[in-house]
Parts: sequence; C-alpha cells; structure tokens
Amino acid sequence: LAPPVDSPRALSVMTTGTSASAADRTGHTWSVSVTEENCWEDLILTLDGGGIRGYSSLIILQRLMHEIAECEKRLMDEEGPLPDSERNTFNEDELLPCHYFDYMYGTSTGGLISVMLARLRMTVPQCLEIYRQVGDDLFGHRRNTLPLATKYHHKPLEKAVRTIVSQYCKHHETCAGDDWHPWSVGEDKSQSSSSSSISGQTDRICQSICLTATHSGMIDEAYLLRTYDHRYDPDIAPVWVTPYNEGADKLKIWQVTRATSAAPFFFKMLEADFGDKNKTGFKDGGIRENNPSYAAYSEHASLKGDEHEPALLLSIGTGRPNTKNDGFASVWPGPFGKLPLLQKWSEKFAVFKNVLIKYTEGEDRHKMMRTIARGEHRWYKRLNVDEGLQDMPLDEWEEGVWTNTTTGTTKKVTGGKSLAKMENVTNAYLDREHAQSKAPLLEYAPPKVMLQQVAERLVRHRRLREATKNDDLRRWQTHMGQWLTGTLKEEDGKATPKP
Repeated sequence: LAPPVDSPRALSVMTTGTSASAADRTGHTWSVSVTEENCWEDLILTLDGGGIRGYSSLIILQRLMHEIAECEKRLMDEEGPLPDSERNTFNEDELLPCHYFDYMYGTSTGGLISVMLARLRMTVPQCLEIYRQVGDDLFGHRRNTLPLATKYHHKPLEKAVRTIVSQYCKHHETCAGDDWHPWSVGEDKSQSSSSSSISGQTDRICQSICLTATHSGMIDEAYLLRTYDHRYDPDIAPVWVTPYNEGADKLKIWQVTRATSAAPFFFKMLEADFGDKNKTGFKDGGIRENNPSYAAYSEHASLKGDEHEPALLLSIGTGRPNTKNDGFASVWPGPFGKLPLLQKWSEKFAVFKNVLIKYTEGEDRHKMMRTIARGEHRWYKRLNVDEGLQDMPLDEWEEGVWTNTTTGTTKKVTGGKSLAKMENVTNAYLDREHAQSKAPLLEYAPPKVMLQQVAERLVRHRRLREATKNDDLRRWQTHMGQWLTGTLKEEDGKATPKP
C-alpha cells in the first residue's frame, strides 16, 4: 500500500509490528498474541460523529460485548478460571467496556458515547436506552425552520447529561450532575491516577477524550477535551505528531458533551470562561476531525514514542456517507430545500462559511490509518456500516413501529422508524458472511470475524492483566475503578445507577 499524499508519516518510519502477526493476513495470530510483557499496552476505541446515527455505533459495540462475553466463557472453560478471581460469570449486558479499553475518543455524538462509556463507566445497554431518550428530547422537537438558523434547543441536551451524570457518577457518593470532566481538578498532579506522564506512572483508568473545534479561523486541528492532563514531551513525542492543545480543560461533563456536539445550524455554540484565556467558543468537532482515529494514534505516539504501536485501535463509524452530499440534511428547510439549485447554493454557502461538517473525511482518515498500520489484520480495525445509512439525515427521527428487545414489546413510538432502520442495517452488516475485498472497503475478513478477533484480543489482555495484577496491584485496582472515590472499594463490575 502506498501512503496517502497527505500522510504525515513517511513510509520508512511506519510501524511494521511483529513478523508473525504481520505475515498472517487472516488476523488470527494478532488476536492471540498477548503476553505478560504486552498485556498493559494501550487498547484504544474511537467513535465517529454522526448525529442520531451514533445509535449504529452503539449496536456494533453491543455485538462486541456479546462476543467478549462468549470469549470470556470459552477461555475460562479452555484455560480455567484465574487464581483468586471472583469472576465466574460473564453477562454481556453487565460487562463494562471501560474494563477492556484504556482510551476512548469521540467526536460529536461519538463524544457523548465516549463520555458515557469511559468517564461514567456505563454499560452499552444503558447507553442505548439513554441514546433513545436523548434522541427524542433533541430531535423530536424542532425549534426553528428559518434558513441558516439553529434548528434545535440545546437546553434538553444539557439537562439530559446532568441527569445521566447524577445517576451514573461513580466518582462521588452523591452527585448533583455537575461533575468535572477531568478526573482530577485542583488536585496534586503527581498523585493523580489520570496523569499522562509516562515516567513513573503505574496506575491507570479508562480515559475519555472528546474532539471539538474552537471558534477560530486560525486553527486547522481539532481541540481535545481530555479527562487527563496531557503534556507533549519533546524527548518522547516524534516530530510528526499533531501538536493538539495541552492539558485538561476545566469543564464539566455536560459542558464537554455540549462542546463536542455543537453542530452549526443545529445547536448553539458553547462558550466557556477559562479566566486568563477569556471566553472560548466550542463547535462540533466534526468540522475538524469527524473520525478521531488519527488523533488517537497521534496522541498515543506522543505518549509512548515513535516505535510503540497500540495493542489495538478500534475505529467505529456511523455508516459510510453518500459522497454526493457532505453533511446534514438540507440547510434550507421545506420542500424547496430539495430543489437541486437551492441545495447546491445552500451547501456551497455553508462550506464558504466553514460550517458544514465534512463527514466524508471520516473515510479519508480510515484510508490513512489503514496505510500506516499496513492493513487491518493487526492492531488497527474499522467497523462501519457500508450500506443503508448513506442517505439518512443526521437528525432523522421518524415515528414508526419499533420492537424493544429488552421487554419484547412492539409498538409505534416517536423515532421508531429511524431506530428500526438503524438496527436492521447494522445487524445485516454485522451478520454479513463474506468480506468486501474490492475498493473502497478492502476488507481482509467479514465484519463478524473482525469483531470476534477484537473480542479475543481484548479478553486475553484483561485476563493477563488480572493474572499479573499482583505485579502492580494499585494499577489493576485503578483500572477496575476501585479508587474512584479516593478510598478502596469493590470492583465496579456491574454499573447500577442511583435512584
């Protein structure tokens, strides 16, 4: 594979990985190549932006957790339970993704998902339920039909996130919904379990990083809102990494979700006052990088160095786009918005104003990452519905019949038609038996096989981390959420919301 023209890395310095996993194009060797030496290497999840289509990303994650549960059971039968482990059962609906990943990056609604999964340490079924609720609160009530005006109120999102935080916060015994997004605010950085310093760091917890864009025409890169305080060390970071902003901005969780999802024409921009920085405006991160996979890769290299590749970087999309269009539903409302002339004018006007999110760039980032990783059969994988969502507006919320698989009830609900469509096309993608080996997909295996390989790799990391936990007990306890309140607690094996 030749590197993309805009690839920031020369081919000569691209990572090659172990010869065994690189030579095995099936991906199997990579999926089982976990040792005591590499079991704590970084496991990274990235989530594209895509409005309501982020529901498709959650369905993919739900299937991943199913495969993880199946693999946990199989390996326990084949290799036996781990010594001193209290884990004898694995319920896919109760497993926490934050126990299997170390970093979660998200743009726009992908950022909302990363916050729920990593910062609030929720289960996927909990996130699916929240997503359905928030979808109705946000997109079920349009406020404006004026051209080029914001279409929806931002207050329901703020209220919803505050409620989610108060219910699922595990950082404090009581929570009013105003928790900070960074794990440590105003604390001694040298004692913080979320410090990004490599030298001397022994403990770790799953981190959330949301991509947004600052209200400035001078910056081309995304702005990263992190749960940890990141500094670029010139002795570690290669010269090719993208120098994003440093630090961990003192924003509350509801502010971060607003900042990453403040899509032009859809929601009002968030303004935050940082004192010496004055007020900073944040817009939807999709304006800069709707697919955060390269940002995650660059940040990993800035922490670990040039020759240190991730153990896994799993990129999940919100459906391949219709390349004829480049963003949201027509910015000109009503039936006239469907006229080719007005469509062309409104989209050109939006691009000129730098406010139309370039969703097709997500696939460009994927091609770049696939080249850097020398294919998808090792540490880099992407799962993205290839057919059925390309013409779905990012704010579609149509009434229709929908089946709640938890309760088994089927009825007409607001948003039901949109939810059923996303479930059907995503499950069809995940059940596909064959690989699309031709361009542009160039799959090395069907999506279901890729998911199974990712699941096995994640499970083998978790099992070896637990098996060797006494090598650094504080690190394991931190990863499992036992120090979240400042005192040692039981593992957060099951996420139970507060009443």
